[in-house]
Amino acid sequence: MNNNEILKLYRTFYIVGDSTNLKILFELERYGEKTFTELKNNLSINPATLSKKLKILTQFGLINPDKSHDYLRVYYSLHNNQKSLKKVLDSIERMSVEI
Repeated sequence: MNNNEILKLYRTFYIVGDSTNLKILFELERYGEKTFTELKNNLSINPATLSKKLKILTQFGLINPDKSHDYLRVYYSLHNNQKSLKKVLDSIERMSVEI
């Protein structure tokens, strides 16, 4: 395994190893795009924590912030090219049921 592959693997474990990141990703994968307030209320996440996690997930290219609906709110969704992320989330969900 080369350094680039190890870095990608590290990033994957960094994201899926955090329960708050997983909550956000599962929420967006299951129910589609959500605003900051919807995510905060649905997942009962502290606003400061949610803001930090959304920034990280955006920087990693896993979610897409969209302001085009209206200019007052940002809508978050899984990035369109994240088919592999959906497979990882499905695998994690299956593993959690089996354990």
